[in-house]
Amino acid sequence: MVVCMVAAWRGGNHERLAAGGLLAGWALSMVAYRHGQGTEWGILVIDVALLGLLIWITLRSDRYWPIFAAGFHLLAVLTHLARIVDAKVSGWAYITAEIIWGYLLAAAIGYGAWTYRAASREPESDAAGATRR
Repeated sequence: MVVCMVAAWRGGNHERLAAGGLLAGWALSMVAYRHGQGTEWGILVIDVALLGLLIWITLRSDRYWPIFAAGFHLLAVLTHLARIVDAKVSGWAYITAEIIWGYLLAAAIGYGAWTYRAASREPESDAAGATRR
């Protein structure tokens, strides 16, 4: 919730869209959650949709934070797939990994929102070999 508030307060369009997607994914996950020992299929579908949104933001943004956000969320999706492929992956490892990737995703979005104003003030360099910002 704090990341979403920071994105609404300080972020640009990409940061707000990513935070909105994260908030929507969180809310939908609360509805789709089924207590059990197996793979969370409903949450997997929600996570794949959020991954698609983050990849779309990454392809459109001129900043680096979306790459990290999409990468962390890709790891969350791969954790779901690892549970599907190998049922011996314990529920503890499955849930713990999902929580870690979720916090790292939120941190990447929060960083992007917090630094948006400073990044938008920097002058663009037209020099040959200038790096992407």
